[in-house]
Amino acid sequence: MTIFTETYKVRSTQVNLNNQLGLYGILGMLQDIAAEHAASLGFGYKDLVKKGFFWALIQQKLKMYEWPQWNERVTIHTWSLPVQGVYAFRQFEIYVRDRKIGESTSTWITMDIASRKPIDMSENQEIFKPRRDGGIAMQTERVLLPEEMIHVVDFKVKISDLDVNSHVNNVKYTQWALDMMREQDHRQWVIQEYDINFLSETFLGDTMQGYKSRGRYLNPEKTLVETYLYAQKEGGAKPAFIAKWKAKSIVN
Repeated sequence: MTIFTETYKVRSTQVNLNNQLGLYGILGMLQDIAAEHAASLGFGYKDLVKKGFFWALIQQKLKMYEWPQWNERVTIHTWSLPVQGVYAFRQFEIYVRDRKIGESTSTWITMDIASRKPIDMSENQEIFKPRRDGGIAMQTERVLLPEEMIHVVDFKVKISDLDVNSHVNNVKYTQWALDMMREQDHRQWVIQEYDINFLSETFLGDTMQGYKSRGRYLNPEKTLVETYLYAQKEGGAKPAFIAKWKAKSIVN
């Protein structure tokens, strides 16, 4: 099945303080449908573990034109694109009824469990059932940090941050980023675009240091703002993740 579809109901546990599906919630849905589609094609988590591999998400871009409300039903379509060496690509379209409200694209690699090195999947191209008729016109990108980043928080990796691979789940990195922002920021701004790069693994007990930039206005009216965030293990050589979002002012 080239294009895979699931419908999700926005639950009370997924809405944010603005009574909308939050960034953490939508990324959880995208992670879920990606896993379901991969499993249906025979290269899901359990299938790869038997072969000594696991999937690793390295970049993701999301654009949301509208955020669904509590109890609305969200339909997501997903598909793979042709593999390029060690890189695999997955895209998503997000709908409420017949209205497209968002889209996302992601870049993955398959990692050897023992060596933690990427595996070239080119010879196994057809197991992905890739879509060859286009898809969405959006690509993931490398996020480059501005010079000035402000240290805002230190925290430890907890058991609830871990996934089945015993490292921090990629969606948890986004939760960390959300927690670096002030409450008034969440009430004043709604995210339109979100980019995240995953750069290194983190594990239980690691001490993390969180940083964010000052918001940069993108228009004279000061209704659009851009913010950068990252977290790095104390003493680590590179960040665990780097994220960037663009947000618009909420009009009450």
